[in-house]
Amino acid sequence: MSVLASMMVALTMMMQGIDDTGTAIARPIGEVHFNEDTGSYYQVFDFVGKPPHTWEHARRMVKGYLQEGREGRLVVVRDIATHYFLILNFPQMRQQSMWIGLAATCNETADLEWVDGTSLADQSFRGFGDGVLRDISRSCRARKGSGDVLPIFYQPDQFGVRWQVANAKTNKGYMMVEFPAPNEENQPNQPPEEAIQQQ
Repeated sequence: MSVLASMMVALTMMMQGIDDTGTAIARPIGEVHFNEDTGSYYQVFDFVGKPPHTWEHARRMVKGYLQEGREGRLVVVRDIATHYFLILNFPQMRQQSMWIGLAATCNETADLEWVDGTSLADQSFRGFGDGVLRDISRSCRARKGSGDVLPIFYQPDQFGVRWQVANAKTNKGYMMVEFPAPNEENQPNQPPEEAIQQQ
């Protein structure tokens, strides 16, 4: 990302209003990859600027980044194929922990939802490390009805790369960003330039 693009993101955030989630911006590292199965582009970003580099800050500020005209969001991982696509294409995942677009909200139960509003309960794939779901359940029982958010992140360990849980004040230096098609249900699973050439 150019200096000008970084400045534009910072300006957009200032126009939207600075809040307690922080003012740091992020920059893309490595290559962007397109996944034909999901129709999305993906890229790792690292934070630039002083913390906080919290999940909430990442969730808000990533919307200022664009790829092929698509607005960014923290990654949504619905299946094991997407999980392995990310691990194979982004070696940083085997070295650094990074935010993803999943969080538990402590209501009557621990409601696990992706940033696009879909529930983890509606999919079969789970990438959690050992004991993480138990920890989420215990934390939310202790905070029942509080609305506290427990963000999820990718963490490399001796068994590969798995999901772990953090708290709202945890800082991470990296995030996995997805650029989904503007209307995921009506878009072909190919990059826009390829779709144009085939017409």
